[in-house]
Amino acid sequence: MTDTPDAPGPNLLRASGIHVGYDGEAVLEDVNLVLGPGRCLALAGANGSGKSTLLRVCVGRQQPDRGDVRFADAPPREVDVAFRRDVALLLDGADCFPDLTVAEHVRMVATAHGLGVDAGPAAARVLAELGLAERLDAFPGTLSAGQRQMLMLASVLVRPARLIVVDEPEQRLDVRARRRLAAALLAAKENGTAILLASHDRGVVGEVADEVLLLDRGRAAALGTPAEVTAQSAAWPWR
Repeated sequence: MTDTPDAPGPNLLRASGIHVGYDGEAVLEDVNLVLGPGRCLALAGANGSGKSTLLRVCVGRQQPDRGDVRFADAPPREVDVAFRRDVALLLDGADCFPDLTVAEHVRMVATAHGLGVDAGPAAARVLAELGLAERLDAFPGTLSAGQRQMLMLASVLVRPARLIVVDEPEQRLDVRARRRLAAALLAAKENGTAILLASHDRGVVGEVADEVLLLDRGRAAALGTPAEVTAQSAAWPWR
């Protein structure tokens, strides 16, 4: 698949002809995507299909060997203040501040991104939505793996952003927590935020994504709604 997909409305994020290789072997080959405000594009595919690499390329953490990425008509650069203000990330390597409580951690993020006097109420609201209202005074080291994941998600969702980029946000979450995750992402979409996520969870993808880009060994194998991609694929390789 080499045609660049079209998305309704203005395109906030566009990646064209992305190619990434390691040691002469292609990890991504001629991959395209577009994403507009208030839309969600999910990347699906087996482990090793190139999902995480494509996320890193889209936020400027990794440069492609060939191809072009534009966020708001400019190359993505994490060192740019405007880019950091507009894009909220949860990728590999994210961690908590161990000396801050759950409430302090999320409130600090909200304050740093300009919420001012609304930082405390915003943090309390997001933490309640994600099921952490009973752990506000807990330190990250005392949380379960799923609760720590929710804390990191809260830090992404509490701040204003034009684009949210998350890699397998359902990791370590039980069924109830995944429902909370889906509801929070839907709320962000309704507020006009674009969402790009890689996921193995059919339930989350089916509920949140407008389109699914299925990757197979670095190539785009299918593009469409979750139902359309399922119908196109004899076996949808989630793992």
